[in-house]
Amino acid sequence: MLEIGLVMLQGSRQAHVDAIGRASERMGFEVNIREIRTPDDLLESTLQALILPGGESTTMRKVGGQGGTGVLEQIYRELREKPNFPVLATCAGAILLADPQDGGPPIIKATVDRNAWGRQIDSFLGRVSVNDQDEHVECAFIRAPRFTSAREECTIAKVGDEPVGVRENNLIALTFHPELSTSTIFHEMLLEAAASNGNRVKA
Repeated sequence: MLEIGLVMLQGSRQAHVDAIGRASERMGFEVNIREIRTPDDLLESTLQALILPGGESTTMRKVGGQGGTGVLEQIYRELREKPNFPVLATCAGAILLADPQDGGPPIIKATVDRNAWGRQIDSFLGRVSVNDQDEHVECAFIRAPRFTSAREECTIAKVGDEPVGVRENNLIALTFHPELSTSTIFHEMLLEAAASNGNRVKA
Protein backbone atom coordinates (compact mmCIF):
# COMPACT_ATOMS: atom_id res chain seq x y z
CA MET A 1 0.00 0.00 0.00
CA LEU A 2 1.21 3.49 -0.84
CA GLU A 3 1.13 6.08 1.94
CA ILE A 4 0.62 9.60 0.60
CA GLY A 5 0.90 12.63 2.88
CA LEU A 6 -1.54 15.50 2.42
CA VAL A 7 -0.39 18.77 4.00
CA MET A 8 -3.37 20.24 5.87
CA LEU A 9 -2.68 23.97 5.67
CA GLN A 10 -5.16 25.30 3.14
CA GLY A 11 -6.49 24.48 -0.29
CA SER A 12 -9.00 22.03 -1.74
CA ARG A 13 -7.75 19.07 0.26
CA GLN A 14 -10.81 16.86 -0.17
CA ALA A 15 -10.57 17.35 -3.93
CA HIS A 16 -7.01 16.00 -3.78
CA VAL A 17 -8.22 12.99 -1.77
CA ASP A 18 -10.89 12.33 -4.40
CA ALA A 19 -8.40 12.73 -7.26
CA ILE A 20 -5.93 10.35 -5.62
CA GLY A 21 -8.76 7.88 -5.13
CA ARG A 22 -9.69 8.00 -8.81
CA ALA A 23 -6.04 7.80 -9.88
CA SER A 24 -5.35 4.81 -7.63
CA GLU A 25 -8.37 2.96 -9.04
CA ARG A 26 -7.16 3.57 -12.58
CA MET A 27 -3.66 2.35 -11.73
CA GLY A 28 -4.63 -0.53 -9.47
CA PHE A 29 -2.84 0.83 -6.37
CA GLU A 30 -4.01 0.69 -2.77
CA VAL A 31 -3.43 4.10 -1.21
CA ASN A 32 -3.65 5.46 2.33
CA ILE A 33 -3.88 9.23 2.73
CA ARG A 34 -2.17 10.55 5.87
CA GLU A 35 -3.01 14.07 7.06
CA ILE A 36 0.12 16.11 7.77
CA ARG A 37 -0.42 18.98 10.23
CA THR A 38 2.72 19.01 12.38
CA PRO A 39 6.38 17.98 12.07
CA ASP A 40 5.60 14.88 14.15
CA ASP A 41 2.95 13.83 11.64
CA LEU A 42 5.67 13.88 8.99
CA LEU A 43 8.35 12.13 11.04
CA GLU A 44 6.09 9.47 12.56
CA SER A 45 5.15 8.15 9.12
CA THR A 46 6.54 6.13 6.26
CA LEU A 47 5.37 8.37 3.45
CA GLN A 48 6.20 7.59 -0.15
CA ALA A 49 4.92 10.89 -1.53
CA LEU A 50 3.52 14.25 -0.43
CA ILE A 51 0.85 16.62 -1.71
CA LEU A 52 1.28 20.32 -0.98
CA PRO A 53 -2.06 21.91 -1.94
CA GLY A 54 -2.78 25.46 -2.96
CA GLY A 55 -4.18 28.24 -0.83
CA GLU A 56 -2.71 31.65 0.01
CA SER A 57 1.06 31.40 0.33
CA THR A 58 1.42 34.17 2.95
CA THR A 59 -1.19 32.55 5.19
CA MET A 60 0.33 29.10 4.64
CA ARG A 61 3.72 30.41 5.75
CA LYS A 62 2.20 31.91 8.91
CA VAL A 63 0.27 28.78 9.79
CA GLY A 64 2.96 26.26 8.89
CA GLY A 65 6.10 28.30 9.46
CA GLN A 66 8.35 28.86 12.44
CA GLY A 67 5.76 30.96 14.29
CA GLY A 68 3.06 28.36 13.63
CA THR A 69 3.17 24.58 13.52
CA GLY A 70 6.64 24.40 11.97
CA VAL A 71 5.52 21.75 9.49
CA LEU A 72 6.82 23.68 6.48
CA GLU A 73 10.34 23.90 7.90
CA GLN A 74 10.33 20.14 8.46
CA ILE A 75 9.07 19.54 4.92
CA TYR A 76 11.83 21.74 3.51
CA ARG A 77 14.47 19.90 5.53
CA GLU A 78 13.23 16.53 4.33
CA LEU A 79 13.08 17.59 0.68
CA ARG A 80 16.59 19.08 0.74
CA GLU A 81 17.90 15.84 2.21
CA LYS A 82 15.88 13.68 -0.20
CA PRO A 83 15.68 15.63 -3.50
CA ASN A 84 14.13 12.66 -5.33
CA PHE A 85 11.19 12.35 -2.92
CA PRO A 86 7.89 12.59 -4.87
CA VAL A 87 5.85 15.76 -4.29
CA LEU A 88 2.85 17.26 -6.05
CA ALA A 89 2.70 21.00 -5.28
CA THR A 90 -0.18 22.99 -6.71
CA CYS A 91 -0.63 26.76 -7.07
CA ALA A 92 0.56 28.26 -3.75
CA GLY A 93 2.31 24.96 -3.06
CA ALA A 94 4.49 25.64 -6.10
CA ILE A 95 5.30 29.10 -4.71
CA LEU A 96 6.46 27.55 -1.43
CA LEU A 97 8.83 25.18 -3.23
CA ALA A 98 10.27 27.91 -5.45
CA ASP A 99 10.52 30.52 -2.68
CA PRO A 100 10.52 28.81 0.74
CA GLN A 101 11.73 31.92 2.64
CA ASP A 102 13.24 29.85 5.44
CA GLY A 103 16.83 30.92 4.95
CA GLY A 104 17.68 27.89 2.82
CA PRO A 105 17.92 27.41 -0.93
CA PRO A 106 14.83 26.94 -3.13
CA ILE A 107 13.46 23.41 -3.34
CA ILE A 108 12.92 23.76 -7.10
CA LYS A 109 14.98 25.89 -9.48
CA ALA A 110 12.03 27.36 -11.37
CA THR A 111 11.00 30.82 -10.15
CA VAL A 112 7.46 32.13 -9.82
CA ASP A 113 5.57 35.40 -9.64
CA ARG A 114 2.63 35.02 -7.27
CA ASN A 115 -0.87 36.09 -8.40
CA ALA A 116 0.63 36.98 -11.79
CA TRP A 117 -2.43 35.81 -13.72
CA GLY A 118 -4.49 38.40 -11.85
CA ARG A 119 -6.93 38.71 -8.99
CA GLN A 120 -9.71 36.31 -7.98
CA ILE A 121 -11.98 37.84 -10.61
CA ASP A 122 -9.39 36.97 -13.26
CA SER A 123 -9.45 33.24 -12.44
CA PHE A 124 -10.14 31.05 -15.48
CA LEU A 125 -10.23 27.54 -16.92
CA GLY A 126 -7.21 26.94 -19.15
CA ARG A 127 -6.50 24.25 -21.75
CA VAL A 128 -3.32 22.62 -20.48
CA SER A 129 -1.20 20.49 -22.78
CA VAL A 130 0.79 17.78 -20.99
CA ASN A 131 4.25 16.78 -22.20
CA ASP A 132 3.54 18.46 -25.57
CA GLN A 133 0.77 15.99 -26.37
CA ASP A 134 -2.10 17.07 -28.61
CA GLU A 135 -4.66 16.14 -25.94
CA HIS A 136 -5.49 18.95 -23.52
CA VAL A 137 -6.70 18.95 -19.91
CA GLU A 138 -9.02 21.72 -18.75
CA CYS A 139 -7.71 23.04 -15.42
CA ALA A 140 -8.60 25.85 -13.02
CA PHE A 141 -6.24 28.81 -12.55
CA ILE A 142 -7.32 30.61 -9.37
CA ARG A 143 -5.28 33.72 -8.48
CA ALA A 144 -2.56 31.70 -10.09
CA PRO A 145 1.18 32.33 -10.05
CA ARG A 146 3.29 32.26 -13.21
CA PHE A 147 6.67 30.73 -13.81
CA THR A 148 9.13 33.51 -14.59
CA SER A 149 11.85 30.97 -15.33
CA ALA A 150 11.49 27.29 -16.06
CA ARG A 151 13.91 25.06 -17.91
CA GLU A 152 12.42 23.65 -21.10
CA GLU A 153 13.63 20.15 -20.27
CA CYS A 154 11.74 20.31 -16.94
CA THR A 155 8.48 21.69 -18.38
CA ILE A 156 5.68 19.12 -18.38
CA ALA A 157 2.61 21.34 -18.86
CA LYS A 158 1.86 24.45 -20.91
CA VAL A 159 -0.96 26.82 -21.76
CA GLY A 160 -0.12 27.78 -25.32
CA ASP A 161 3.63 28.31 -25.23
CA GLU A 162 3.73 29.27 -21.54
CA PRO A 163 4.99 26.77 -18.96
CA VAL A 164 2.49 26.10 -16.17
CA GLY A 165 3.95 22.85 -14.82
CA VAL A 166 7.49 21.67 -14.15
CA ARG A 167 9.04 18.46 -12.91
CA GLU A 168 12.47 18.45 -11.31
CA ASN A 169 13.42 14.90 -10.29
CA ASN A 170 10.14 13.80 -8.67
CA LEU A 171 9.10 17.30 -7.59
CA ILE A 172 6.02 18.25 -9.62
CA ALA A 173 5.05 21.93 -9.32
CA LEU A 174 1.92 23.26 -11.04
CA THR A 175 0.57 26.81 -11.11
CA PHE A 176 -3.02 25.54 -11.42
CA HIS A 177 -5.39 23.19 -9.58
CA PRO A 178 -5.36 19.71 -11.17
CA GLU A 179 -7.52 18.35 -8.36
CA LEU A 180 -10.45 20.38 -9.73
CA SER A 181 -10.13 18.73 -13.14
CA THR A 182 -11.83 15.56 -14.34
CA SER A 183 -8.39 14.28 -15.37
CA THR A 184 -6.12 12.54 -12.86
CA ILE A 185 -2.99 12.61 -15.02
CA PHE A 186 -0.89 14.63 -12.55
CA HIS A 187 -1.97 12.58 -9.54
CA GLU A 188 -1.11 9.48 -11.55
CA MET A 189 2.38 10.91 -12.11
CA LEU A 190 2.73 11.26 -8.34
CA LEU A 191 1.56 7.71 -7.65
CA GLU A 192 3.83 6.31 -10.32
CA ALA A 193 6.79 8.08 -8.72
CA ALA A 194 5.70 6.95 -5.24
CA ALA A 195 5.43 3.32 -6.34
CA SER A 196 9.06 3.32 -7.45
CA ASN A 197 10.34 5.49 -4.59
CA GLY A 198 12.41 3.77 -1.94
CA ASN A 199 13.38 6.98 -0.13
CA ARG A 200 10.59 7.17 2.44
CA VAL A 201 10.19 9.77 5.16
CA LYS A 202 10.48 8.01 8.51
CA ALA A 203 11.51 8.79 12.08
